Amino acid sequence: MKDILLFIRHNNRALTGTIVGIVLGYIHWYYFACYWGTYPLSAECWINCAYGGIIGGFVMCLLNETKHIR
Repeated sequence: MKDILLFIRHNNRALTGTIVGIVLGYIHWYYFACYWGTYPLSAECWINCAYGGIIGGFVMCLLNETKHIR
């Protein structure tokens, strides 16, 4: 349990960015989904949530790295 709390404390920005990205991916799917064609982001909910989580976590990791450089 102590290791999990240490991991969360160390990676809280990336985890927050991932959760926010998942929520934004779901909102994008809910309001802008199109079920025809080949546009991959709007086809299914889990695809939007996965892309949103990956992008959100990646952006927050980049912001966290620039914070440590200064």
